[in-house]
Amino acid sequence: QKKNIIPVILFKTTMGNSSLSEWTAVAAFAAIGLSTIPLLQSDYFSRSFLSSPSLQQRRLESYEYQWEKQSKESVKKILGLWKGFELKLLREDVAILKLFHKCMKEGNYQVLAIGIDSTSKTLDVCVWISFSETIYQIPLQQMAPIISIVIESVVFTNTLCFVADASGGLGLTIVKEVLKTCQESVPVISEPAWISQLAIFMEQKPNLLSTSVYKQCLMGLIRLQTYQYRRDPTIILTLPGQATFATLEPALFDSFPHERRVFIYDGCCNTVSRVMMMPRHESPPSATPFSKKIGYSTPLFSSLSKEVSKLPEVMQTLPLEAAAATECWMTAVSTYLEMKDRDTERRKLKQPEYLPFCCKLDNLRTTDLAIQNLVQFIMGARSRALPLEVVQKATSTLRTILEKRDNSHKMQFEKEIQEAVFCHKRILLENKTLVDTVYPSKDWSLKSTRKVLGCACCDPEEEEEEEEEEVVNEKAVKKKYARDGENPRPWLVASLSVPRK
Repeated sequence: QKKNIIPVILFKTTMGNSSLSEWTAVAAFAAIGLSTIPLLQSDYFSRSFLSSPSLQQRRLESYEYQWEKQSKESVKKILGLWKGFELKLLREDVAILKLFHKCMKEGNYQVLAIGIDSTSKTLDVCVWISFSETIYQIPLQQMAPIISIVIESVVFTNTLCFVADASGGLGLTIVKEVLKTCQESVPVISEPAWISQLAIFMEQKPNLLSTSVYKQCLMGLIRLQTYQYRRDPTIILTLPGQATFATLEPALFDSFPHERRVFIYDGCCNTVSRVMMMPRHESPPSATPFSKKIGYSTPLFSSLSKEVSKLPEVMQTLPLEAAAATECWMTAVSTYLEMKDRDTERRKLKQPEYLPFCCKLDNLRTTDLAIQNLVQFIMGARSRALPLEVVQKATSTLRTILEKRDNSHKMQFEKEIQEAVFCHKRILLENKTLVDTVYPSKDWSLKSTRKVLGCACCDPEEEEEEEEEEVVNEKAVKKKYARDGENPRPWLVASLSVPRK
């Protein structure tokens, strides 16, 4: 009987003001002599009994397990869709080289999946590529130098546009649907499963292969997959969720520093609400069975809690799903800020700056100019006005999507989410604006400036904003993203306030 009293005392001491029904439920478990271990397996009870560092470690282990499980299951499902094809393993350099040359010459190939070959003793990390009714399995270690040679021998005349999202998927939906309506010929590669799988290995299995091999494979396979659309001036590739952004974006920028990139974000509470309403077993629009929700709801990059010391303590007040989605959003935004910070050093070294089209979802909600600016950037038409028909279609499609999908709801733990975000002093809260967010305008710019007044959570007053607007008198530099023959000129700088109404 004394043993049965222990869990009741622990729960009463820890929970304090818990309801009578909760207190009675635990007393009932104790009365029938059940162990406390099953209770601790629940995140609800773990938050009650475990210290914040222990709870955070437990959650990180859970995140890692979910990603690893998703990776293995998705490889099996993807390969299961191609059961009728012959499977060939390629290890020799000459055979791999011949395959890539045939693929690029004849077309009709597809990068399917990346995973560990469990049938081999060496447990190689492999890529599976379908071509001519055959699935070729190639170890990444052998493929990396070969695909680099092949890609370097090809002249690419089109432009890639990488679209990343920190809005719970709404931003990606807007981009894909608007482009489908306005520009039917623009190819969109939507959240490829193999990129998610590669990100898992890059983050969780860094010792299996070197960083340079992972980057060579990432760049080579993207070029291989997009080569089929070589006659299109622009190719859109949407990244799989905010959870993978911290792992993929630095590597993508190293490999493709001159290509276009878009970063769409919303406030943390809106994003978390949207993520929590996602169906658990939803897949991307393509046939790949890789879960869409895990890319927004489950952290892959695990270093944020180590960098922000107070974060585990605040996250303990949040239920698991909300804490995970909050950490995903914070990690994506933190990575964006870190990438921007490095521009000072890049300018000194005369290297390309990190200049994505940073789009705040509130701007898309409040002004039609925002979607026009976004489409202009993606299509490389900043110096040209969009046709009236395209503008009308884009605006109409945007309004329809916002009415149907912009459905975040009020949550009871929004205060705790905001406290978690505030632990990271450089991330702005809710309706505030990230550095270099594009201000909707006919003469929009990828770069903005502001006076640093107090902490990063404070916006300047409206009077100060007007004084900050100035013309940047810098030498115009031809940017590689311009495929329409535009000649850059000095741009009007807009302060980073909430858009004026």
